[in-house]
Amino acid sequence: MTTDKEQLPEESADIVQKDEECLIAVPDGATEPTRTQPKRKYGEKTVTGIIVGQGDNKTVIRLDDVKKLAELHLTYKDMAEYFGCKESTFKDHFHHEVVKSRQRTKQRLMQAMLHNALDKNQPTIQIWLSKNLLGFTDQPINTDSTNVLPWLEQDDEQS
Repeated sequence: MTTDKEQLPEESADIVQKDEECLIAVPDGATEPTRTQPKRKYGEKTVTGIIVGQGDNKTVIRLDDVKKLAELHLTYKDMAEYFGCKESTFKDHFHHEVVKSRQRTKQRLMQAMLHNALDKNQPTIQIWLSKNLLGFTDQPINTDSTNVLPWLEQDDEQS
């Protein structure tokens, strides 16, 4: 902070941005790289799939595409947005395929985990599977020693 008596030097008070040219050397015969849009060719193709929607909102959705996205465990909302339809419409038409594809992913994951645990002898996965599939625990509970002994009032009165 400055006071009224102190004044900033003129150099710092007037900040001027200088425009300087920046040249990049390009070797002889070389052209500068440019990013232009490639020429596109337009055509038509026939898509085989399920017709979803009504009126102008009709679209054809391939089952293979739905299965690929469902195997990645995308939500119904994400898949519906990808295909450009309503979530409820997508769910009504493809619920069975989505459930089946998600189940397939779970099976593949379990198969890979068992392969890593049994064939590759990875102890972390072996321990995790033993806890989750076989019900093993880190802290075993002995049911006999944790039960409270019954209180007998008759024995106390007799003594």
